[in-house]
Amino acid sequence: MNQSEFELQLKKILKINNIELDDSKVQNFFEYYKILSEENKKYNLTSIKDLKSIILKHFLDSIMGLKLFEETSKKNELYKFDIIDFGCGAGFPLVPYKIYNQSIGKLNKIIFIDSNSKKINFLNILFKNLKFKNNHKIMTLHSRLENFNSTDLSSKLILVGRAVGEINKILSNIINFLFKNKIEYAIFVYYAGPNFIIPENRIVKFYQPSKNIKKTNDVRFEISGKITEYSYQSKKINRKLAVFEIKNLK
Repeated sequence: MNQSEFELQLKKILKINNIELDDSKVQNFFEYYKILSEENKKYNLTSIKDLKSIILKHFLDSIMGLKLFEETSKKNELYKFDIIDFGCGAGFPLVPYKIYNQSIGKLNKIIFIDSNSKKINFLNILFKNLKFKNNHKIMTLHSRLENFNSTDLSSKLILVGRAVGEINKILSNIINFLFKNKIEYAIFVYYAGPNFIIPENRIVKFYQPSKNIKKTNDVRFEISGKITEYSYQSKKINRKLAVFEIKNLK
């Protein structure tokens, strides 16, 4: 696949979906596709291999979800809070959205977490080749979210997930992570399929031992979520975006 063929296919699909990219962003997507295709021959990064499907199911799908979140939230969280893409695999959805919107990560950190070391190694190779002005704000980590400890995170976070497991287990892992790292508030943006059913709002309690052995500190997290349905590619592809707010009630 030469670059001109790639650009033709990319621009055709983006035009249908009212997405515009300048030449530098198109170049970054070509580098992404080229490196993904090369590294996928060595180890399994994605089962999707043909160009059109990669553009539709990986690049465009990644853009559309976070674009919808940004348009509906209107609070500029993507520019203020640190962002964690966990179970990030080959970088979907956050890398394509970062290429599309390079304003994220100027003031906040962007962190990619995956338990598969080969996928983290791939991302390290990728970021050496992509031309971002603020690469120093990007961090990759071979870990699971619930095992990640840091003293250098913003007190409010955005977490992003796409095809990372059963939703109640995911929310449980997020709560464990927030509790461990003393995070006050998080937004979890979850890319869901058309049949996804959002769990009921609830309060989760944790008991943190205190110095007084006869007493424990009751820590409570409130989880509330909402679903937005959307479609793209001339309404041929239907998706749901679940956005959860998770608050430490203390």
